[in-house]
Amino acid sequence: MTRAVLGFVAAALAVLTFEQAMWEALHLLASPAMALPAPYPMDPVIPFGLPRVANYCLLCGIGGAVFGLASPWLRGPLWLWGLVLGVIVAAAGLILVSGVRHFLPGARWIPLKYYTEIMTIVLTYGLPMSGALASPQTWLRSLLVDGAWGLGFGLILSWLGVRRARR
Repeated sequence: MTRAVLGFVAAALAVLTFEQAMWEALHLLASPAMALPAPYPMDPVIPFGLPRVANYCLLCGIGGAVFGLASPWLRGPLWLWGLVLGVIVAAAGLILVSGVRHFLPGARWIPLKYYTEIMTIVLTYGLPMSGALASPQTWLRSLLVDGAWGLGFGLILSWLGVRRARR
């Protein structure tokens, strides 16, 4: 249980530090292809109406808790595994999430009754790879932001001594 709590804390701290620092760097860069809005976005998001940055902390924290539980079985440095996790999160965000949103444009959360219809379409015709068609700049921006989060998550998790709890 301690590893799960430490994983949650490490993931949330990584959002507030590493991810938002990269977000700020891209914001200050102000390149038309790479620019992001100001860091620490406070606009409310559904379903709970939390500020966007708090929602990021919550979602990443849940994933971090699972990763914290799995950490004793991972070989190698945690920062490297965190970086791998960040790349996976970036790819999933670009491919899977945008693919599901393709079915209901503009929808952030899909009502439960539509999941069976969507899964039938996905299993029959495959997932539309709308994220795969994203521009290289979008991929790079996502990999930089989520990669920074993953790297920070792995570093913070190792600083918290998660593996030392293993016997």
